[in-house]
Amino acid sequence: MLNRPDKDSLRAMLESQVNEKLQHDPDALTTYAAQREPERKRYISKPTVQDKAFIKELEQMRADAEAGVFHSPVPEQTNVDAGTGLDDYPGLKEASTSSNSW
Repeated sequence: MLNRPDKDSLRAMLESQVNEKLQHDPDALTTYAAQREPERKRYISKPTVQDKAFIKELEQMRADAEAGVFHSPVPEQTNVDAGTGLDDYPGLKEASTSSNSW
């Protein structure tokens, strides 16, 4: 079996080797200044697609205002999405106005 030295005997052995090396060559030991800890930057969230679109729209509105271009709001239209009205079905229009006779 191998006899492994304990930590205290290893420390003593390494210390004696360092002292011996420093006696022969005093310039062998180089000390360095401690490095500063990096400063933590505050968390900044990345802009989402909606944020980017909003900023782009604001910039476009500002550019239009500087150029003198003004857009009037478009009034909402009803039944535009359906694409059909009662006028497209003439038989349905009469059926809806006639009285129910069961």
